[in-house]
Amino acid sequence: VGIAMAALARSMSRGRRRHAALLLCCVGLALCSDAPPAPEPKGPKPELGISAEQAPPRRALLAGLRHVVEPPLKAFREAPPITRSVVSASVLLSLLTSTRVVDMRSICFSEMEVLHRGEWWRFVTTFLFMGDQMFSIFYWMQIYHFWECLKMLELVKYHWEPSGFIKMIVSCAMLLIGLKQLRREAIFLSAPLVTTFMYMYSREYQAQPINFMGFFQIRCGWLPWMQMLQDLLQTGDAVPSMLGLIAGHIYYYCEEVAPRLLMPHKLPSLAEFLQTGSAQVAKPASEEEKESSETDSHTDGEDSSEDSGDDQVEAEEEEQSTSPAPQ
Repeated sequence: VGIAMAALARSMSRGRRRHAALLLCCVGLALCSDAPPAPEPKGPKPELGISAEQAPPRRALLAGLRHVVEPPLKAFREAPPITRSVVSASVLLSLLTSTRVVDMRSICFSEMEVLHRGEWWRFVTTFLFMGDQMFSIFYWMQIYHFWECLKMLELVKYHWEPSGFIKMIVSCAMLLIGLKQLRREAIFLSAPLVTTFMYMYSREYQAQPINFMGFFQIRCGWLPWMQMLQDLLQTGDAVPSMLGLIAGHIYYYCEEVAPRLLMPHKLPSLAEFLQTGSAQVAKPASEEEKESSETDSHTDGEDSSEDSGDDQVEAEEEEQSTSPAPQ
């Protein structure tokens, strides 16, 4: 590790030697934590009043950190592949920008840079950069929400459809790029993307109670709105979260609600459409003729009933006139 650290420190520029040495020292300490214990010396052991069975076991350097590091590593290994890859890329990008290895101006989204210089990677990095304040609690809370929402969606909703999960991510990203034109000064779209995933997660588990920030227990349906309130209190701007809510609602409506509406499974052809239209045009004329014939028959029936009534009255009058007067 020392040889690799010296070689890398010589190869890098003078302004970045300190960061490279710091990173390699961390790697060396992590390797030392898994080092095997030193061999015991040969020969008779001095009697100190403690038997060999009661002697404390030898531990490697920083072995106590294993209890702290193992749970996150276990959760990382058990996570689904797409979630693990996306969150790892996001944390790595934040680490590179916080150590000034990567300039933030080279990863932000800019239409001019993409169109004129062909810097297509900005389409990806603008959604992965969560900020360079890695020692802030709000940064890790955002990473935690990003991790949990993606993991639950991939494990439950898209467990048998990884292609559908990728389609959801790409579609929401394209919607956010289109909605970004309403807010031209937004150069990083990671916060709106997290809000979009929160909205999709909240629509799947609306009535499920969750713990927000470790203090409040709310329904899952309120999660994106609470996140928007948190962004408003933290940064004073809730427009990025609102863009994420709009993108998530558009995708959810087009993917989940619209297919369940009473719509034909197959659109009719042009000939069928014209034939249906001509039949609908001819139908009112036939209905009018039918109604006119019904009204004529009704009037004829009324006239005949009136004539029969008059004849009956005349016949009764004749019978009364011809009948003999009572004595």
